[in-house]
Amino acid sequence: MKRSVLVLTMASFLGGCVIYVDSARGDVGWGERDLSHETRTLTLSGADLTELSVDTGAGSLEIIGEAGRTEIAVTAEVYYHEAESIRLTLHRNGEQGVFVADFDSSSYGNNNARIDATVRVPESFHLNVDDGSGSIDIQGVRADMRIEDGSGSMTIVGGRNVRIDDGSGGITVRDLSGNLDIEDGSGSMEIDRIAGAVTIDDGSGDIKVGTVGSLRIIESGSGRVNIQ
Repeated sequence: MKRSVLVLTMASFLGGCVIYVDSARGDVGWGERDLSHETRTLTLSGADLTELSVDTGAGSLEIIGEAGRTEIAVTAEVYYHEAESIRLTLHRNGEQGVFVADFDSSSYGNNNARIDATVRVPESFHLNVDDGSGSIDIQGVRADMRIEDGSGSMTIVGGRNVRIDDGSGGITVRDLSGNLDIEDGSGSMEIDRIAGAVTIDDGSGDIKVGTVGSLRIIESGSGRVNIQ
């Protein structure tokens, strides 16, 4: 009986308050504190390959093009609930290398699971990227790229002809030797030092354009446009 009275008394004093109790660490969310973590590495010879296809789900993606490199090398930081649900592969398909970093969609309990991947490729490789969510950082690649991204920031430094289809998140692109074509849902944009033509179809967000060969803005829904 005394216990019941105590509970009622506390409830009276704490009415209208929200109390968060952290039984583990205060720096992670409820779904992250029980994630397991491991580092995995993958390599594939670049002999007779001209392109890398990338299919990633949640997590950051960094692609680095390097002169003189003869193989594809992946370092993946995997944060997961169920090891058997991890899909992390690197294989050859004709003249194309194929990298997959995701989780089995049929597996439950993978909330907040992610794979943060760093991929090193020969600088001459074309890129075909299909990314779910998380930041994308590409530098040092000297070839064509096609990038389809769901959400997350994107930075591309270097490249030739680049085509971007982006859902949301800020986009920064500079130092291209060819053309740039962007279709974007929302998020700010910074574009500079593009040798060829730039075409933009944007839903919302500020657009800042520096030195480009030519500029065509098909649509800019909302946000400021600053052409320097």
